[in-house]
Amino acid sequence: MDIIIITLITALPVLGYVIASFVMPARIAVATTTITIAAPIDWLFHVIAVDRRQSFRSDLRDVEVLSSTCWRELTKDSPPVKYVEVRSVANHLFEAHFHGSGFRGRWLVRFSKVAETSTTIYVYEEVEVRNALLRPIIRANYPLQNAVDRFVADLLDASDATIHKTS
Repeated sequence: MDIIIITLITALPVLGYVIASFVMPARIAVATTTITIAAPIDWLFHVIAVDRRQSFRSDLRDVEVLSSTCWRELTKDSPPVKYVEVRSVANHLFEAHFHGSGFRGRWLVRFSKVAETSTTIYVYEEVEVRNALLRPIIRANYPLQNAVDRFVADLLDASDATIHKTS
């Protein structure tokens, strides 16, 4: 009788995890933000959509440029992620799709000129996990909104540094 109780106590959490994994949708996270930055639209577009190195980002260890439309990001806190540019309309829109080990996603940035030295950007990112058993783990351990917020904070720091350097 004790063995049955111990087996049930052990098996129920595992069974619950498996059921939750398969019920959870593949698109496990969406993050968005809109912010106005005191920087010209052409500078912001170049830094985000053209310069694949994105040296302003604090989370990157390195970027391997594979072609004019394809690159691999090596971050400090996650596995390598390969990006492919899907759409790019100068000073208006940039979209890339990405994939890594067991996940894929979409990254989109829209640019709107507010004034000569001010631009509003809208950032959208979504992540899908193909392997159902990994969905709860990735959802719990990768707060996508934090990553988007860090990207924007790094971008603000870079624009401040550029403004002070040119002033």
